[in-house]
Amino acid sequence: MMPMLVVLALQTGNASAQQSPWSVYGGLAHIAFSPTAHVRVNGVEVPGGNANASSNDSLAFGVVYRFDEHWSAELALGLPPTTTLTGSGTLSSAGTLGKVKYGPAVLSLRHTFFAGAPVQPYIGAGLNYTHVFNSQDGFVQGLKTRSAFGPVLQLGVNVPFNQHWSLVLDVKKIWASTTATGTLPAFGGSAASADVRLDPLVSTLALSYRF
Repeated sequence: MMPMLVVLALQTGNASAQQSPWSVYGGLAHIAFSPTAHVRVNGVEVPGGNANASSNDSLAFGVVYRFDEHWSAELALGLPPTTTLTGSGTLSSAGTLGKVKYGPAVLSLRHTFFAGAPVQPYIGAGLNYTHVFNSQDGFVQGLKTRSAFGPVLQLGVNVPFNQHWSLVLDVKKIWASTTATGTLPAFGGSAASADVRLDPLVSTLALSYRF
């Protein structure tokens, strides 16, 4: 009887010591765009016309599933921020072209180095989907912006405090293109369109909890 109780106690202890493969995190993210645009009015490209997109700060959160101590999958989300689009180059005098509220989601596969070490760097790659929730008019009226897909590269570091809590610093480079359309009342309602590369860099500082 006693040996059976000892074995049962050891099994229970081992089960409680095992960590769940699931973890969640939340923190602050900074989104910095590197935009370039090809702008057309009535189908004719505007020479030297370009656009800028304002940087954003937002709350970031996500979930991570570990296949083992080195490989994991991550779904990264955030509260939708709003970026302001302004004209640049020969379109500088246009001022605010419009505003776009968007929500990025990233699904990536990560590889962690030095699992179990005090500092655990990782790299990853995946796919981004940026959903456009709504657009607000500015110099461009009837502004419509298309949601976008794009590849992602990821670099980060995980610093565990204990078996549950850790600090996470993560940087994602996203390549994303979109198309914006509208009209220009200042030019008699001429049709305007733009092919825009946004290519944001998303830097996140977060706390993670592993179950």
